[in-house]
Amino acid sequence: MLTTLFLLVSLVGCADPYGDAKKIDTIEAYEAFLAGSPRGADKLMAESRLEELVVKRATASHAVADYDAALKRFPSTRKKKDLQTGRANAAFAIAEADGSTEAWKAFLAENAFAEGPLKKRAKAMVDVAEFSAKVALSEPVVEAVNLGGDPKGALDGWGIRTNVTNNLESALEYANIELQFLDSSGGKLKTVSWPAAAQSGPGGMPMDEATMKPLAPGETRPWAYTSGELPEGWLEAKKVKVMLIAAKAVPASPAP
Repeated sequence: MLTTLFLLVSLVGCADPYGDAKKIDTIEAYEAFLAGSPRGADKLMAESRLEELVVKRATASHAVADYDAALKRFPSTRKKKDLQTGRANAAFAIAEADGSTEAWKAFLAENAFAEGPLKKRAKAMVDVAEFSAKVALSEPVVEAVNLGGDPKGALDGWGIRTNVTNNLESALEYANIELQFLDSSGGKLKTVSWPAAAQSGPGGMPMDEATMKPLAPGETRPWAYTSGELPEGWLEAKKVKVMLIAAKAVPASPAP
């Protein structure tokens, strides 16, 4: 605020306030120039450049506050759809990191313009969040492995494993785990999912006997994923995240 006021005072006293704002070429400089209620071509050019800078700041920072500032300042911008998409993605990441029912509900309430798949995932996570609080996943272990399972064989792939513990009072007949491959800054490079408990796998794929059994209360079950096909850039940091993305409790027995 003080910076903008100083720039406004400085620019008012100049013979060419727009020219000086253009030389500085910052959001604050153009805002200070426009605060002086200019008219004509200078005003239009300043507004246009300010819009560019505000949009650029939002797309560079990926911060919800910056997206909101851009959408509020320029509600009719040609970049509106891009800003809304960026805003929804940034808000989704915040809700995902929080993981609570309240966070997912807030996402849905504040991002009505979010694309269908993102909304669908958020709605599903509202229900999953209730399970997530009591279904614990241990810190994932990342290690080089032999894809054929030969303990003496060449390490030709990577394995990620975690333990899934059911702290609910009821058993889970379905629990699906998502594995996220992350870059060094925590951005998603690839996601895969596989159930820790299910009668069948994706597309009706048969499951092993241990996975077909419901995850009993208090039970801890190992979950693992191995592959030799890894996203580009992942090996630089070898960062992953695991999370529960779907769950269903065993139906309660009818009262006698």
